[in-house]
Amino acid sequence: MRTLLLVLIICVFGFSCKKKPGEGGFATIQGKVYVKNYDAFFTYITSEYFLPSETVYIIYGDGKEIGESVKTGYDGSFKFNYLRKGNYQVYVMGKDTTSSPKGNPKEVLAKVTINKKKEVIILPDFVIIK
Repeated sequence: MRTLLLVLIICVFGFSCKKKPGEGGFATIQGKVYVKNYDAFFTYITSEYFLPSETVYIIYGDGKEIGESVKTGYDGSFKFNYLRKGNYQVYVMGKDTTSSPKGNPKEVLAKVTINKKKEVIILPDFVIIK
């Protein structure tokens, strides 16, 4: 009788908890970071390429705090593994050419929703200015 009661309690609590976005799942968000380097006056591009060793951040759910960060690989690629279903915000920092003074920090942000347990989401390239 006690065993049956224990199994029932485990089942009720195990299935009643809704897991929030974050680590602990099987889904993946991945992409690449592409940079455009400008001259000092932001008038012409001096070079452009996929950016290695750039930090990419992820925010779980609708929060404001960084959940995790990763560095891009040699080809500008990044990947966040082991995510659960839910909403995420992925961003990278570049420079803003429209602000005054030019070159203030600016985030390039993508909002993502994972709907399936083992979903792999490939984001469009993040294009940033350095």
